[in-house]
Amino acid sequence: MRHLLLLVLLPASLAVADPVFQETRGVIMIEAESTASRLGRWKLKTDVEGFSGKGHLEFTGNKPETGPPESPLIYRFTVSKAGGYTLVLRGHKNLISKRDDICNDCYVALDGDFESANDTPKKILESDTKMFGGSAEGWGWCRKLDANHKKWDPVYTLEAGGTYELTIHGRSQNFNLDAVFLLHESVGFEEIRRKLPGESPLAEGEGSAGGRANPVNRTLTHQDGRKIEATLLRRDGNQLTARVNGRSMTFPLDNLSKEDRAFIDEWSPE
Repeated sequence: MRHLLLLVLLPASLAVADPVFQETRGVIMIEAESTASRLGRWKLKTDVEGFSGKGHLEFTGNKPETGPPESPLIYRFTVSKAGGYTLVLRGHKNLISKRDDICNDCYVALDGDFESANDTPKKILESDTKMFGGSAEGWGWCRKLDANHKKWDPVYTLEAGGTYELTIHGRSQNFNLDAVFLLHESVGFEEIRRKLPGESPLAEGEGSAGGRANPVNRTLTHQDGRKIEATLLRRDGNQLTARVNGRSMTFPLDNLSKEDRAFIDEWSPE
């Protein structure tokens, strides 16, 4: 029924957008669910208390121990502050036995004009590489890569104005992902750990012509009365981009009720 409703609300005009998030004061924070990718074997959940945003993603494929890269999630971002950036994931391992070394990892790979900022080979940083960590008690942190039987730090030298694409694949079943962080060398991890920042804004040009409004949750109503939950991201003229069921979608405002159009006019004027 949900997929049928999507087809009614978002007909032939449907387009999937890849949001680009903007680094602010040396921090990039992206909610796990803020991807335009099809979730595949990832499931949007709210089981683990203390998550940020609308929920967290749990990988349901492969085995609890390991498996091949599956169900890629893409996160795009840009930086205005050049330098070394460290990748950190907020994760939870939903253990199914007394073993604490399972259900705790995913694959990560970065694409773009970057170099390694330490002794980690660039080939490891740009390939699907195991990243592990998290906590079995609430949320913890994934901070290390595992490749060639060695542990590596995921630190990248990024260029000001560069746009990058991080791909996260599922690896072990029951691994949960809450948020993605990239921290400039001037930002301390403990500072972020103590007080989680909010999600980074969309980059310039990702918002409406009059400036990007803050994302807002709303139950949208189609002109025939059908409803769907969405997070409004931006408005470009008569086009609205919203996150629906974990995907970013663009469709005409004319599809929506008079009340929704009035709300959007106030939220993000043309």
